[in-house]
Amino acid sequence: MGNNTAGLFAGAAESYVRYRSEYPGEIFAELTRRTGLDGRQSALDLGCGPGMATFGLVAAAGAVTAVDPDPDMLAAGRELAAARGVSGIDWVLGSSAELLELGIGPFDLALMAASFHWMDRPATLAALDQLIRPGGVVVIITGSMSGTGPDTPDRPDWAEAVHSTRARWVSSRRRWRGDGIGDQRTYTQQRAAQRVVLEESAFSEVEAYDLRWQRTHRVDELIGLQLTLPDLTPVALGDRLDGFRADLRRELLATEPGGVFVEPIWTQVLIGRRPTD
Repeated sequence: MGNNTAGLFAGAAESYVRYRSEYPGEIFAELTRRTGLDGRQSALDLGCGPGMATFGLVAAAGAVTAVDPDPDMLAAGRELAAARGVSGIDWVLGSSAELLELGIGPFDLALMAASFHWMDRPATLAALDQLIRPGGVVVIITGSMSGTGPDTPDRPDWAEAVHSTRARWVSSRRRWRGDGIGDQRTYTQQRAAQRVVLEESAFSEVEAYDLRWQRTHRVDELIGLQLTLPDLTPVALGDRLDGFRADLRRELLATEPGGVFVEPIWTQVLIGRRPTD
């Protein structure tokens, strides 16, 4: 992530760990098949957070440098790794804006999971061109873990309750423009934009694959998931936190009185390679 994003997720690390899901193993199984990962590679997870993709990546690649500008996210990731007995991850404080100054690499693969949109994307890819070995790849997981935008297949009715509640609590001038619930761009537009930027970089040979999956949330879990979004973190809401929770709870239960919410997720993975000709 860029330096200007370091404060966006302040106070969100605990909610990330509790309420966000790690990416399904199918994503990394297919990535392994397409890129030849065999546990002997060195990989970069850029904008790693507390490791939503890091643990799947290290199992496939063998060694991962996990970079994030938020020290709390890195601390949460280290704690998770220690609790699970997972080795092979180096947690590094930094951002996409200073990649070449971090003293990391070289890498066989660089992955950005729902983080690429926060970066100066052409500059990041240019830096990665210096850090990725010949034959290496850039991998972008597009969209977010809350893939309920207007054009997401099977968008649930409760997603509108989230959108409308958020609009009451976050002004349009402050509303973030990343992925997920509340984004002012559609998921299809985001995916297309990511691919175009990748095709215009040194990693211009691009292939893609999709995974459609779902999660089931209880009402408190779905409310907690919103606290992982910029402008809705506990730090951003401050003394308005309890009011936001109560408002969203009321709207969600009006939509689904049983308090069980199924979230369909449509994830796309882009793999960029340097041309071989």
